[in-house]
Amino acid sequence: MFKKLVVKFGILIPSFLILSLSPYTTMAFADQNIEIVGGSAAGLPKIAVVNFSNDSQNIFADIIASDLGVTGEFNVARYSSADVVESSVQYIVTGMANESNITFSLSNNIGNSSKALVQQNFGFNSNSVRKAAHMSSNTIYKQLTNVSGVFTSKIAYILKQGNHYSIIVSDYDGYNQKTLLSAKAPIISLAWDNTGQQIAYVTYELGKPVVYVQDIYKVNRYITANFSGSNSSPAFTNSQSQLAVTLTKDYGSHIYLVNNQKFTSRSNAVNLINFGTIDTEASVGKNGAMVFTSNHDGGPQIFMTDMRGSAPARLTINLGNYNTSAKLSHDLSKITFVNRNYGVLKTYVMDLSSKSAYPVSLNSSLDMAPSFAPNDKLILFSSNGSMYIVNTLGTTQTKLHKISGNIIDQEWANTAIN
Repeated sequence: MFKKLVVKFGILIPSFLILSLSPYTTMAFADQNIEIVGGSAAGLPKIAVVNFSNDSQNIFADIIASDLGVTGEFNVARYSSADVVESSVQYIVTGMANESNITFSLSNNIGNSSKALVQQNFGFNSNSVRKAAHMSSNTIYKQLTNVSGVFTSKIAYILKQGNHYSIIVSDYDGYNQKTLLSAKAPIISLAWDNTGQQIAYVTYELGKPVVYVQDIYKVNRYITANFSGSNSSPAFTNSQSQLAVTLTKDYGSHIYLVNNQKFTSRSNAVNLINFGTIDTEASVGKNGAMVFTSNHDGGPQIFMTDMRGSAPARLTINLGNYNTSAKLSHDLSKITFVNRNYGVLKTYVMDLSSKSAYPVSLNSSLDMAPSFAPNDKLILFSSNGSMYIVNTLGTTQTKLHKISGNIIDQEWANTAIN
C-alpha cells in the first residue's frame, strides 16, 4: 500500500544522494562493516577495548568495540594491550579466547576505584563466534546503562536485484544473511511479530498485493489477507493472533483487523479505521495504541488512536504537508517517522508526551521506513541504497557496509534473543 501512497501523494524521489561528512566524525572499525559516518564522541565515557588473548584475528574485541560504538553513548577506542591504556579511560574491556569459550571482564579504570564490574564467559562453536561476541556486548552495555543490549537482535530487509525481489534476515549489523524468500514479483511492507519468529509481508505473486505470514525458522508461509482489491501494510497486534492490514475491498483504503491464520473464502475483516479516503501504515503498541497515516487533513499525516475505536488525534502538527511511515516505540513513549521538507526525506523522532519532534538522521536525504531497536535506543532506516543505524538523540549515525543495493524496505525485529 505504501507504494500506492507514494504515487497518490506525489513524492518525487531523486536518483542520487549526496553525503557530506565534513562536520562529523568518520570511523571505520576493523571488520570494515561498521562505519560511523556522523556524530562526535567528545565528552562521552571512554571505554578501552583490548585485544583478547589467543584471538589472533581480534574478532571478539573488534565486534565488541563496533557494538558499543554504534550506540553513540561511549567514546570507544581499541588497544593492543591493557598496559598502554591511558589513565583518563574510564572503563577497560579485556578477555581471552580458546577454541570454544571466551572469558571477558569489564573493569573500572578510574582512580582508586579500579575493580572488575563484570566477569563472564560464553561458549561458542564455529557457527556462533559472532553471537558470543554480541552476547558479551549485551552484558557490558547492560552493566553500564542498566538497559538491555540489542546486539543479538535481527533485522529483515527487502532487496531488488534485477527482476528478483528477496527478503533477507540478518544479524543487526548485516552479518549472517539468510534469504527467506525470493520472487520475481514485487515484495513490500515487512513487519515482525513480538517473538522474532514470524514476519508478515506483501507480495504481488498473485497479480495484486496479498499479505503473507512466514515463520523464519520453519520457512512455511500462508496467506492471511487476500480480499478483493489491495491487501497491504500488515502489522501484528501484541498477541500475534491478529494483524492490522490496509484493504481496499470497500470504498477507499482503510485499516482492518484480520486473524493470523490461513486465509479462506470465509475469512473475515473487521474495520478498525475509516477516517480519510486513505488510511494505512498501522503500527500497533503492546497496550493497543495505534498510529497510522491518513489523508484526512489533505496530505499524508500521522494520527494516533487505539484498537478500542477512540477518535484519531493528529500527531504531526506544524511539520509540513508530508509525514508518513510512523512506528511506535516499544515503551510507547515516542514514534519515529519520515518527514518530507523541500523534497528531502528525513527520519524524525517525536516524544509523545510533549509532541516535540526533531530529525535524527545525519548526512542522508532520502530516508525510508525507520523502525526502533528492541530497547528503543537506536533506529534502523535506509537511504538511497545504504542501510543506517542512528541513535534516537540523532548524535551518532552508522552505515552498514554489508547491506547495499536497491533496498525496498527494512525493519528491526522486536526482540533480542541470546
